[in-house]
Amino acid sequence: MRAPARAGESEVPAGPEHAAEPERIERGLAGLANVAAMTFLAARVVPGGFVVALAGGVPLARASARHGARAGYATAGASLVETMAVMGPARIGIPIPHAASAPALGALERRRAALLWLALTGAAIRFGYYVLTSLFYILVLVGLDAYVGTYEALRESLGFLPAGNAAALLITAAFLAVWSLAAGLIQAWVIRQGLRRWQDTQAELGEPPPAAADRGGRADPRTVVATGLVAIAITLATTEPQILALVAVWLAAAWLIARAGTRSLLGGLALAAPLAISTLAFGLIGGLGTELAVRRTARVGLLVLTAVWLRSAAGAAGLRMVSLGAVRRLSRLPTLGLVAAVLGASSGVGSYGEAARRLGRGMRSARKRPGALLGAALGWIVSEAGRLPRPAEQEPRLGWSWVEVALLMAAGALVLVVTGTVIATLVA
Repeated sequence: MRAPARAGESEVPAGPEHAAEPERIERGLAGLANVAAMTFLAARVVPGGFVVALAGGVPLARASARHGARAGYATAGASLVETMAVMGPARIGIPIPHAASAPALGALERRRAALLWLALTGAAIRFGYYVLTSLFYILVLVGLDAYVGTYEALRESLGFLPAGNAAALLITAAFLAVWSLAAGLIQAWVIRQGLRRWQDTQAELGEPPPAAADRGGRADPRTVVATGLVAIAITLATTEPQILALVAVWLAAAWLIARAGTRSLLGGLALAAPLAISTLAFGLIGGLGTELAVRRTARVGLLVLTAVWLRSAAGAAGLRMVSLGAVRRLSRLPTLGLVAAVLGASSGVGSYGEAARRLGRGMRSARKRPGALLGAALGWIVSEAGRLPRPAEQEPRLGWSWVEVALLMAAGALVLVVTGTVIATLVA
């Protein structure tokens, strides 16, 4: 007698007659991952983007509700890889809280938990993510001294706030907790409504047609990612002006070598501007002085531009290939093994442009109220579930091109010059 499936896992029959069942489930999860990724992407270009991004968690919750939490988080991981491949690593922080919390809410909905439990669970997961990202921004990018100095300047105006480093961090944590609770309540309602709408329509993910191959970058994506990570690590390590200048020279050379394009550069500058301005404001108001504030601002700009270059130089298919290779190396871990299987069966977001236009038409025609906008977004998600294309396989690059050699030489020169600069500074 076969043992029953554990709670939270999909029960797949054993035996040769059911050998194709895991593959069918993986194809279904891959389709859900791509619906979620397409929704996260579309949320950036259509009216009511926040509502659309919340709805992007519905396919991930459906994966958990049908096949258990492990399948839901594997689907979420694959959707984030797809989103990063198209949107780039510089913007990946936006969909992460939705993708991190939605599978847990789907698993609770599978157990028919109360709406309050869904809301509290989503709020707790979001709060943890917001705390981690805020600490990175405060301690690494802005600096605790600049952040506390800005808080003290604000406290002088308000008067009733407590003083000190701990107070600044606790006030920030309290604000994040309130925001997380509000977002958790909204998300729980959206997830429940979305799962019910999906169940009512009984939409199924069919076998998608093939899609055109993504236009990859001019270099092997593994070379692009490796050199980009080296530059990011160096930039994070210091704010010394000589080293930041060296990274900027390397980035300019890498941009020309890979021909990342003026459009990508303009998009990167637009993305870097808000972070750079906020970092500069914290530094100046916090009393760091102009020089240190400008250095930290320059570091933030270089980090964002390097991430944008990485996406443009590697291409969507290249980032997807590198991510899949990295996940497969860890496939002995059960959840990551399922992520690799789902990502390997993934269809890619090949029809993003036309799908986003369909969503935009639906959102514009809906009444400008949260319920109507949510209904339009959920209806679009269900209707798009069977339209996603499967990508053409990307042919692996053979041999070395001058682009790979040039990028590696530029990265090696950067490491050598930075090392020499650090040694000279220590000796002096």
